[in-house]
Amino acid sequence: MHVTVLLAVHNNSESIGPAIESILRQTYTDWDLLIIDDASTDDTPKVLQTSGLRDPRIKVIHNDVKLGLPASLNQGWKQAIGDLIARMDADDISLPRRFALQVSYLKTHADVAVLGGGAEVIDEEGRFLGVALRPETHRILVSKIYKENPFIHPSVMMRRSFLDALGGYDERLRRAQDYDLWLRGYRSYRYHNLPEAIIRYRARRALSLQAILLGTFVLGRAAYREGSLLTHGFYAVRYFLAALLTKMGLYNSRLR
Repeated sequence: MHVTVLLAVHNNSESIGPAIESILRQTYTDWDLLIIDDASTDDTPKVLQTSGLRDPRIKVIHNDVKLGLPASLNQGWKQAIGDLIARMDADDISLPRRFALQVSYLKTHADVAVLGGGAEVIDEEGRFLGVALRPETHRILVSKIYKENPFIHPSVMMRRSFLDALGGYDERLRRAQDYDLWLRGYRSYRYHNLPEAIIRYRARRALSLQAILLGTFVLGRAAYREGSLLTHGFYAVRYFLAALLTKMGLYNSRLR
């Protein structure tokens, strides 16, 4: 099964090299890497040019103007040649057996459309902070989907048919576009997480106010779309308060 790795980057010249190297070191070799450079103004284009010369499986698309993450990702998966789409971020690392583990699972579980996994969490200096895991089964993920994001986004491998059916990411959402996608798909498609770390995930700084508001909007819109605003709208308020308190340093929320 061929895997297209989808990586959007904007001004990540210092971290993009190790991220690409982690793909080159995968034990599973049937992949191509599609990098969308979203109008970077630092040395990212130079790094990408060098990387593209190292391996013919690497292709780079350069946006003339900054489109944002969801639009860049949509541009990428629509040009993907693989039936499986693996997400990757420019400042994270895929562990060597990541693709092998995910492809093996998806080969034997045709009903699963989106497969994530755990992460070794590191800080901005690369220091190990711990391991973050998500629940494994679709049943548990769905039961908690309004309480927490079911996936660590850069750990995900999904079937292209899933993106085709849902139209990909909502390009109006500068943040929480992944959470929105999972909320739109969970009633029709099955989700699963591997019970082990498959990436090294760099912990981000506290969410911006814009990110908090968009996360709240995504949850509220999902509750409205499902006709459960009275019963599930509470989770949008809960998310807003927890994220805001975390930003203020008054609450330690779980990794989202």
